[in-house]
Amino acid sequence: MTLVGLQRYQIMEPLGAGAQGQTFRAIDRETGASVAIKVLRLRNMGSDWKPFDLFERECQVLRDLRHPAIPRYLDQFASEATGEFFLVMELIDGEPLSRRFGKAGLAEAELRDLLIGALAILEYLHARHPPVVHRDIKPSNLILRPHHKSAPLALIDFGGVRVALSPDGGSTMIGTFGYMAPEQLHGEATPATDIYSLGATLAALAAGTPADKLPRRGLAIDLPAVLPPSPLRDVLAAMLAPDPAQRLADAAAVRRMLAATPPGPRDRSPPGRPSVSQDRSSAPGPSRPPRPDLAPAAPRDLATVSDLPRPLRFIVWIWSLLAGGLFFVIEHVFIPLGVALVGLHPRYAKARRRRRLAERQAVAIRTIRGVRRRIEAIGHRHDPNREALPPADD
Repeated sequence: MTLVGLQRYQIMEPLGAGAQGQTFRAIDRETGASVAIKVLRLRNMGSDWKPFDLFERECQVLRDLRHPAIPRYLDQFASEATGEFFLVMELIDGEPLSRRFGKAGLAEAELRDLLIGALAILEYLHARHPPVVHRDIKPSNLILRPHHKSAPLALIDFGGVRVALSPDGGSTMIGTFGYMAPEQLHGEATPATDIYSLGATLAALAAGTPADKLPRRGLAIDLPAVLPPSPLRDVLAAMLAPDPAQRLADAAAVRRMLAATPPGPRDRSPPGRPSVSQDRSSAPGPSRPPRPDLAPAAPRDLATVSDLPRPLRFIVWIWSLLAGGLFFVIEHVFIPLGVALVGLHPRYAKARRRRRLAERQAVAIRTIRGVRRRIEAIGHRHDPNREALPPADD
């Protein structure tokens, strides 16, 4: 006898929740395989039936999609007794990219690899007729599966999906603040909307912090505060244009620009300091490389060896160690602690003011970091353990 509905699936632990329902891991009693089940409860909707419409649309879209990086539709059923609707999907195992927050930001090579992986998914969605727009691309919806050969990066949660040119127009705002394109605030969505969200995702991963905490200049994310100059930063800038008419239109357009801008030089460090790529190759195990500083690199002339007498070089070197340590403490302890204390004031209860406070913190950290790096460069130049340069020829 074939089991159906709740008889077939044993619901286990929750995986996540959103406006369109809650997702659980479950066991298929017939096959023994793990699956993902999204549950929509009518009692939680009140008089708003839009979540049900979106749930039905997600079921329909997933039923038509076939891609190794997108959860496969398996089943759909409802319980009249409880007023619950169930969508059964392939379970995508792996690490959400959101787990990288709070750690060092990703290096440019890793960001480029993630961009290429995500473009493969969006090219499939945007090339459909009509195009399928996800509308909620963010780090928690991108799952890294390093041991999955055909699709090491997967995209989940199609609860906000929209088929472009569908008649609902601008009736619903879907997305996550920080990752939403400006046009989503009034319900518009095109393939360029997903391009913006993907660009914001990569900028957030570069900084190691959620996108709503990134520094901004007007409506635009302040990319120079997040990434050093590089061809990849140029691509991200074109993906993050606030005006969709000025933005790269779809995944294919991003792919073309990326192909026309080869990876920049990997060694952007002054002489004597290991580059990111050098750290990566020499570091044992799977540890990730240190994040590129948000501040500009110190001038190369400060990194040359000093021609001062050795006793004076020693004094300057000791001073640079002490001053650099002080600025390190200011950057990593005093500024975050001060901002956290200021943020406890009731006037920062509003999200807009908290964002402004976070922007001020980012500016202060960049300033202090720039000073610290110059001090470190001076110390490196006057290191008494380095040999002095011979006198320059006139």
